[in-house]
Amino acid sequence: MTRTRIVDAAVRLIEREGVEAVSMRRLAAELGAGTMSLYNHVPNKALLVDLAAERIMAQAKPYRVDSDDWRDHIRAHARAVRELAHQHPRAFVMLATRRLSSEAGFRTIEAALTNLDRAGFRGKVAVSMMRAMVSYLLGTLMREVATSPELGGIALSAYEPVEMGAFPLSAGVLDELGTYDHDQEFEFGLELLITALERYED
Repeated sequence: MTRTRIVDAAVRLIEREGVEAVSMRRLAAELGAGTMSLYNHVPNKALLVDLAAERIMAQAKPYRVDSDDWRDHIRAHARAVRELAHQHPRAFVMLATRRLSSEAGFRTIEAALTNLDRAGFRGKVAVSMMRAMVSYLLGTLMREVATSPELGGIALSAYEPVEMGAFPLSAGVLDELGTYDHDQEFEFGLELLITALERYED
């Protein structure tokens, strides 16, 4: 029994059933070991989940872009995050809710701050902008994962008709509300954020 083997088993379990399925007892059963033997290598579940998140983050491939334009770098970085969500849909919620202070976690933070530095934003402003970008990515990608059957989500059914007099604007776009084009919506939101960055003045 090693920490590496335990973390690998945790990652596999999360990929199959989500982070809520993880327990030391369940992992011990998966590994054919006694529960107490796991505690010799990982003292608690919280650390185990952090280690699993770091293992998955370490698999993220650095993005590549043949451009010096900061906008192209932000687009490429955002699309790389989306690719990670597609590769690890069940684990993405876990990644979104952990503070990773490891090398894997800081690698993506450094990349984001470097892109903002290219645009002339530094310090507190850059951190605020990075967090706004993260909030957009996590929100839109968690919804995409949750509503895409191919990513393990549940397809949403169409909206039932609503009373035009009570909800005239909603009734007018009911078809649009009931359908998703994840590629288009991701790119649309990304361009809104980039436009906001272009126009921001400290």
